[in-house]
Amino acid sequence: MENSSIIWFIAGIFLLIAELIMPGFVIFFFGIGALITSLLIYMFDLNSIFIQMIIFMVVSILCLVLLRRIFTKLFQGKVSGDKVLKDDFIGRKAIVINEIKPNSLKGKVEINGTNWEADSEFYIEKETVVEITGRKDLTLIVKPID
Repeated sequence: MENSSIIWFIAGIFLLIAELIMPGFVIFFFGIGALITSLLIYMFDLNSIFIQMIIFMVVSILCLVLLRRIFTKLFQGKVSGDKVLKDDFIGRKAIVINEIKPNSLKGKVEINGTNWEADSEFYIEKETVVEITGRKDLTLIVKPID
C-alpha cells in the first residue's frame, strides 16, 4: 500500500518538474493526477494496479479538460511591449552613433541613453539627428530630419 502510494507521489513530482522543462501545459495535469492517485491509495488502501491506473487516467484527463483553459489564462503573461515600442518611438528624434547604410546591420542610434540598431533607405552619417518612422523587430527605421 505505502510503496505504491510513494511511487505515485514521486511520479507526480517528476511530472510537475517535467512541465518546467517541456512547456505545453499538459504534463502538469498528469502530475496532478499522479498526486491525487497517491493520496487516494494512501487514504483508501487501494492495492489493485488496474484501479490505480484507472484513477490516474480519469483524474488526469478530467483535470486536463476542466482546468487547462483556466490555468492557462492564470499563467499566461501579457505582452504589451510591441505596441508600446511602436507607438512611443515613432516620431521621436534620435542621434546616429554608427553611420547608417541602407540594408546594413551596422547602423545604430541613441535614444534616451539606449543604443538601438537602425536602418534607413538613406545613407546617414554619424552624429546626425534622425526621426524614427517605424520599427522592424528590434531595429528602428529612421530618416534624416530635413
